[in-house]
This record gives sequence, structure tokens and C-alpha cells, in this order.
Amino acid sequence: MNISESELISEIKKRNLNAYGFLIKEYTKYVYYLTYNILNIGNSKEDIEECVADVFLEVWLKINEFNSERSNFKTWILILTKFKALTYRRKLLKKNDVVSIDDYQLEEPDTVEKQIVDRETQKKLLETIHSFNEKDKELFIRRYFYNEKISDIMQSLGLSRSALDNRLLRGRKRIKEVLSCD
Repeated sequence: MNISESELISEIKKRNLNAYGFLIKEYTKYVYYLTYNILNIGNSKEDIEECVADVFLEVWLKINEFNSERSNFKTWILILTKFKALTYRRKLLKKNDVVSIDDYQLEEPDTVEKQIVDRETQKKLLETIHSFNEKDKELFIRRYFYNEKISDIMQSLGLSRSALDNRLLRGRKRIKEVLSCD
């Protein structure tokens, strides 16, 4: 998928998940770099990655606030990144005022083999999710990638709680089957 910035913005406003994936692919490097520079001291890789994920969610949710006459899209995303990372840093500083040495674990460095296996697993997971029908795919992504509340998803998709739970269960089973075939 290769689209212009204005087409990307338009598609995100239409809630096109493929455009969202393209957004993440194209801008992760910039968002991660800025987030890393703000949060790298005293914060874990997971904290940084969580902040990056939240930035993309915020772009998705606030896309209608973007004004192309005031700034370009990349700058707007980086401004959101800066404020989100600074907010994270303040929260994490409050939470981590006192650090016990017992809280630290020595981690085995990732090996090339482990990284390859992780990438393959991630690829299979995304392929499986993309094979779902449109409603199930949207439901699954909103629940597990965007962490939306069940009640919000039920309301917007017009599903009962039991129907929603059944669809999520079937999706998890399908993913488990695909991933356990290895």
C-alpha cells in the first residue's frame, strides 16, 4: 500500500484499518525515536513501546482535529508524541520514585533466532486476524489492539454481550490453532 499523506488522512478519518496499519508502518520509526529520547532514562522498553502504541491510538482518535493548513501531518504526529511521552514520563517518575534492586531481573539478551521466531509468530498472528470476516476483524482489533471497552464495542457494532463474547472466543481459538501448529 502506497498512498499520499492526504489520502492517508482521509482513509483514517473513514476508519480504514489498512490505512491505520500503513500509518504505523510509515511513522513508527519517528514516533519511537522521539519517545525513546524522552523516556530512555529509567524506563523500560515496554514503557516506551506502550507510549508509542498510545500515540498511534491518539492519532486514530484525534484525526479529525488535524488541520493541514496549520501544520503537516508528520509534525502533528510528533507533537502528539512529545506530549504523550512527557505525560508518561511524569506518571512513571511518580510511580518509580523509589526503586528496589530486587525489582530488577537479569534478562537474557535476545538472540537472532528468538527475534526471527518472534517476527514469524507476529506475522502469522496478523495474517490470521486479517483472514477474519470484516466484523470479527474490527471487533478483535478494537478489543485487543486498542483495548476498547466491551460495552463500547457492543454499542457501536450493535452486538449483544454473548454474541460479542462468542466472536472473540472463536477468534482466540483460531489464533491458538494457527500458532500451535508449529
